[in-house]
Amino acid sequence: MNILIIRGGALGDFIVTLPTLRLLRERWPDAHIEVLGQPRLAEIALNRHYLNGVRSVNHGPLSAFFTPRAVLDPDWMDYIGDFDLVLSYFYDPDGLFLDNLKRCHPVEILTHPPRIPEGFRKPAAHHFAGILEPLGLTLGDNPASELFPLPEDTDAAHAFLAGLPPRTRLIAIHPGSGGESKNWPVESWAELGRRLVREIPDVALLLVEGEADGEQARHLIEAWKDVPHFRARWLPLPILAALFRETVLYLGHDSGITHLAAASNRDLPVIALFGPTDPAVWAPPRKGVHVLQGNPTLDTLPVEQVFARAKTLLPHQ
Repeated sequence: MNILIIRGGALGDFIVTLPTLRLLRERWPDAHIEVLGQPRLAEIALNRHYLNGVRSVNHGPLSAFFTPRAVLDPDWMDYIGDFDLVLSYFYDPDGLFLDNLKRCHPVEILTHPPRIPEGFRKPAAHHFAGILEPLGLTLGDNPASELFPLPEDTDAAHAFLAGLPPRTRLIAIHPGSGGESKNWPVESWAELGRRLVREIPDVALLLVEGEADGEQARHLIEAWKDVPHFRARWLPLPILAALFRETVLYLGHDSGITHLAAASNRDLPVIALFGPTDPAVWAPPRKGVHVLQGNPTLDTLPVEQVFARAKTLLPHQ
């Protein structure tokens, strides 16, 4: 069985699609499963239980698949035509992409909207797994995502933390997200970090920094110059996922990194700060994820409330 999943979107979108990949792997354990998407994101699943291959969706000849009566690249036609099942989440309101996929003659094609419908009130994973309903596959009561780091991912995480003093408890903080309205003020993160280290014994901070988090990271590095911390800057996602297995608590926003943390370690307490988005849909759906939401906006959420929740979740030492 050869299966292709066509999946665009950001990190969080990919991670909430992992339960769909889990259903495929459970149904066809020996299948060859590939993703056509963003290789940097899909690496967390490549040769790590879910995927056997990844191709970049940002390949010039693929653009012809969105054009009516296009001359399609023969190599792409052969590639897609080799699959028994093609699952596409591409936005395709006019059906052009689907029509061109059909010209490649895979055995079966299933499509699904990439956007959560208005009024949807279940974890996002349920929506994306809906693409498999024609095959009789459903998530049931297990919409949580899970990652499976390789030994080399774990080794790299241990090497990153080689200077961590013994008995130190590492708290991960990611101060960014995909939108400014979803971010807690960086001044609040700065105060929270200082309080965690000052008032809780044997604590150090892990500042998680993505490519879009430079401004927040610079502010926190200055604010925490006298605070023990590590800077996890632009790490490959499989290594970052393994790094979360070495932490005792994670704090972040409604973001892909929060989903990564929750999926990397089912026992990791996660505090997810939510602003305008709906946690019923977008919070990682597993035990141990604690949502704190500002009212009416995230900047109204007091540091004291977040600190108090963090303190209760930290294991005793």
